[in-house]
Amino acid sequence: MSFPKVNRLLGGLALIAGLLTLAAFRVPPEESPFRRIIKSLLGFYATTLPEKAYLHLDRPYYASGETVWFKAYLAEADSHRPDTLSKILYVELVSPQRRIVARRTLHLLAGVAPGDLALPDTLAAGTYQLRAYTNWMRNAGPDFFFSRPLAVLDAQGELPAGPAPTAKTDLQFFPEGGSLVDELESEVGFRAVDGLGHGVAVQGVVLDAQGREVARFQSRHLGMGTFRLAPAAGQHYRAVVGGPGGARAEYPLPASQPTGYALRVSETDTDFLVTIRRHPAPGAAPAGPAMLLAQVRGQVSFAVSVPGVGVTPVAVRLAKAKFQPGLAHLTLFDEQGTAECERLVFVPNPPGVRLTLTPNKTTYAPREAVQLRLTATDAAGQPVAGQFSVAVAAGAAPADGPTIASHLLLSSDLAGPVEAPGYYFREPQTPEIRQALNDLLLTQGWRRFVWKALLASPLARPDFLPEQALTVSGQVMTTARQPAVRTVAYLQSNPTRQAEMQTNASGRFQFRGLDGLDTTQVMVRAQPLKGERELLIRVLAPPPVGALLPDALLLSPAGPSALAAYVRASQQQHAAEKSLAHSTIMLGNVKVRGTRTKADDGVARPYSLGNAKVLQVGELAKNGNNQTVASYLQGRLAGVTVSGEHVNIRNIASIQEQSTGGFKLKDALYLIDGNIVTASEFAEFPISDTQSIDVLTQNAAGMFGSQGAGGVVAIHSRKTGLVYATNPKDVFAAARTGVLSLQVPGYYRAREFYAPRYETATASTAPSDPRFTTLYWAPMVQTDATGQAQLSFYTSDAVGRFRITGEGLSTRGLPLSGSAELVVQPSATR
Repeated sequence: MSFPKVNRLLGGLALIAGLLTLAAFRVPPEESPFRRIIKSLLGFYATTLPEKAYLHLDRPYYASGETVWFKAYLAEADSHRPDTLSKILYVELVSPQRRIVARRTLHLLAGVAPGDLALPDTLAAGTYQLRAYTNWMRNAGPDFFFSRPLAVLDAQGELPAGPAPTAKTDLQFFPEGGSLVDELESEVGFRAVDGLGHGVAVQGVVLDAQGREVARFQSRHLGMGTFRLAPAAGQHYRAVVGGPGGARAEYPLPASQPTGYALRVSETDTDFLVTIRRHPAPGAAPAGPAMLLAQVRGQVSFAVSVPGVGVTPVAVRLAKAKFQPGLAHLTLFDEQGTAECERLVFVPNPPGVRLTLTPNKTTYAPREAVQLRLTATDAAGQPVAGQFSVAVAAGAAPADGPTIASHLLLSSDLAGPVEAPGYYFREPQTPEIRQALNDLLLTQGWRRFVWKALLASPLARPDFLPEQALTVSGQVMTTARQPAVRTVAYLQSNPTRQAEMQTNASGRFQFRGLDGLDTTQVMVRAQPLKGERELLIRVLAPPPVGALLPDALLLSPAGPSALAAYVRASQQQHAAEKSLAHSTIMLGNVKVRGTRTKADDGVARPYSLGNAKVLQVGELAKNGNNQTVASYLQGRLAGVTVSGEHVNIRNIASIQEQSTGGFKLKDALYLIDGNIVTASEFAEFPISDTQSIDVLTQNAAGMFGSQGAGGVVAIHSRKTGLVYATNPKDVFAAARTGVLSLQVPGYYRAREFYAPRYETATASTAPSDPRFTTLYWAPMVQTDATGQAQLSFYTSDAVGRFRITGEGLSTRGLPLSGSAELVVQPSATR
């Protein structure tokens, strides 16, 4: 556990020892359930150590053939400090058909890593989903992954038409605090959306069971709003909404409870004012003391003991200065420690927290130098040290798009996606924005945990462990499909790294220490227990893809015309890249200097890795070649001969001769994708289906016991050899039986963004500049002691407006974002 976490835990325990109270309120006794509640809260964060991921993209939409440049941030969910628990982040692009079409394995350093995704020219247009997660985050589930829709436009700058929205508006109602209570007036939030998740404007009336009007309502921002209602005992209420042509739609309101608590929150510039009332059962004894707990991501700001609450309101004032920025969770517990009411309020970053981007000019000529200064300051105006990323891209900034601040402080802790999250972070914060944020928090609830489940039982053991290095994880099962407990599992990688371990009580294993390798082939084998047949080995599969995010989260800057202009710029960029092909090889936005390699001539490429020999099959041999493995292998690897169906390995033959006094070859063990096969099955395998062939000597084949005494010859086919689980809740992909062979991806090495530098004498004669969409991308920017960073780049041949966006995270967990603009004009004065 990090020192900041230890300090927060000790601070929370100190708070338990003396609960903060209002002047006349007594401190709960030692055996009070309130102490157990705070301990459970602190224990949750100390045990689960939740994480949050975020991706800063160079722009909000793309065309096929372009590169998505991104910077990954991983933060502790409670403090928002750069996370050091996990050092591996997975980034995946999911298609509209819910298939993973691209994946990156990133190595995090101090919680950050650069990355990119090259979109193929053939990628179909549509709304994709970009998600990021760690192995540790899988314990909380996909709802806690970072996820955002990614628009890939067609040649006309449009997205394929999705399903038509349902005709009827979905209208839901959310009483403040959780429930309506008879005779107690409450604020009722509502939210209206169409079938695609867009907020829609509504207005209507609330009627009781006799058809009498008791309230009117009208939405404000994105279909959300509030009204007040004091339900009468025994009454039922419904909302009636008018539609086009005089049509009417009716929606029932939640039923009120005969007894219970009501909680109402208002705010001033400096405080939250919480009003608490209770409607008891007739003849009930006065209630014991309740507790109002106020916390931000597990950091307790107030634990207020409240005396017996009745119909007469009790008011509690909470100073905003005591809260950390972000979503504050206010929970009212009764004297038994049962959560009765909950309410979310938002505490913004203090004034003065800002990221400022300042170009040395506002207008530039093509191929002119730009000097950009980035300045980060905290609430006191003091410099901020941190990691940042900066993008300069064509077009106006999309209105109210997501930022690292909106994600960490708001969206990541709310249930469901937030439409136009940037709206709530506009400056200055007008009363309309604060009201809209209040409406949002009334209608989209907290999702990190549920109090009842948290207090009822100890936390479950995690199924997924934090990853500090590349791993191979899985489970061993018996033929009866039960976990094989304390079974010895072996792993061997191409460079003949060998390891063994025992499975745990769930039959699971995790091999670590694969760092430093590119994508490599590994074999995993489980030793059957006495009397057992071959065991089933299952490896950890990527998490299943859930429901895709609604198109309502896509934000365009200025409608169809702007998107069409963007696609034209993208096409210009492709044309410019092709014009450079005679002097450089272009890979998306990346330039690779040097000579081109000759086309694959079909010759095998053998190489040695320790005691293993690897034969990489040439591309032409794979396509249309009718040879078998036996005929193809003959004469291609030194020391390896083929006699009929059998493969002989010279090192092992000489060992056999010394031990027996005669020259007697022991046959090799034959594998295809990890499955043991006969010599004839191996020899007759078509080379056109073969990716590579591994030949392991006796020393390298130790994981197979006596079966591998004659060495091991393994075919890795062009197929995976895995059978994926059909149950979407299953976290494993299953091998058939026996030995499992699979590829383990290495860390992705992010490419460098192509940004040429022009000198005055050569700028006009240089080749065409292909940067028409993204002008500049700097993913690894670090501020100095003055809270500043100086960046320099050149404009390209493209003219028009370019938006500058910067995002980042301070070392103390402060999310910052900022934007600016520059204009490139052909006639600009240098």
